[in-house]
Amino acid sequence: MRMLFSGVPSAGHVLPMMPIADAAGTAGIETAMLTSGALAPMVAPMRLLPAGPSTEDLIAETIARTGSDPAQPGPGAVEMFAGVRVALSFDEALRQAEEFGPDLLVCEEFDYVGPMVAAALGVPWAAHGISGAVPEVLLDAMRERYSREYDSRSLAQVPRIAVVDPYPDVLRSPGELPAADRITLRPVPNAHGPERTPWQAVESDLPHALVTVGTTVLDDAALSALASSVAAAGFAVTVTAQPHQLAADVDRDRVRPVGFVPLAELLPTVDLVVTAGGTGTLLAALSHGLPMVVRPFLADQPWNATRLADLGAGITVDDPAEAGDAARRLVDDPKYREAARAAAAELASMSSPEAALRQLLTRAGLAVD
Repeated sequence: MRMLFSGVPSAGHVLPMMPIADAAGTAGIETAMLTSGALAPMVAPMRLLPAGPSTEDLIAETIARTGSDPAQPGPGAVEMFAGVRVALSFDEALRQAEEFGPDLLVCEEFDYVGPMVAAALGVPWAAHGISGAVPEVLLDAMRERYSREYDSRSLAQVPRIAVVDPYPDVLRSPGELPAADRITLRPVPNAHGPERTPWQAVESDLPHALVTVGTTVLDDAALSALASSVAAAGFAVTVTAQPHQLAADVDRDRVRPVGFVPLAELLPTVDLVVTAGGTGTLLAALSHGLPMVVRPFLADQPWNATRLADLGAGITVDDPAEAGDAARRLVDDPKYREAARAAAAELASMSSPEAALRQLLTRAGLAVD
């Protein structure tokens, strides 16, 4: 049996699918990831089938075509995900998929190449959630745009068989219902990524904070300001940055840059997380019962920040200089950690990757051992 995973070439889009992919590999299923070759180090050692440009090239092409920033929800994002990427990736993706011969495709929710490949090959496909609910007006615009791509190729859209959803009910807005075809998936902190230098956890009597803005936000000044603010508030800080990314005035006695280290290694060593609010980091931190300070920048980060604050497990700041005071409130007031731990208990009740895989294969009509 073969399973093909397909996603936009960004860590925040492909890494959420890795728990299912890992479970499939352990079960003896041959797996591969279909995306830009630029993502090969991020999904290693999983096999990658290269198809389409990198995210940087997609962004540049989208801006050239529309003048809109695709990093923010709006016309630019619609065109990049549902138009530009499909146009520049589909032919190669279909060729790669035909050679691989999948029995099932799993496509993250903003990937419109994978479902089209599934339609062309006549194989079932499932969606994989990577965020909370997206405004319906944005989804409608995406649907309209990618429908034109199907029509231009004389392809009929094929309904998905399920959606694998790691977003917990505790973070849903009032009245927001999960999809009827949902398979829950327990969030699992990422353990994949490129080769990295050895690192050591901070040894200090101070509370320990992890500062990370993920792999999408490229703002060294903001990252330095977050780390400095938290360190000045009385924390030992581990920051996911290379030393050269931090400003010269960052306190190197309290701030330790470690480069890229998977969250699965970092989270057990810290007391709280300071983050941009990407869904992967948010869910991983909650799975460890860790409260968060969130300084959102783009995409779904503002929505995640609001949901976390409503839950009572985090504080949102607008200025990186405010992060230290917010972190202090998190450790001084136990209600934030209690809320995070309550959320962790709900996350733990969701389906394991192995159980979610079995449900997915059953819905696809594939043999389950």
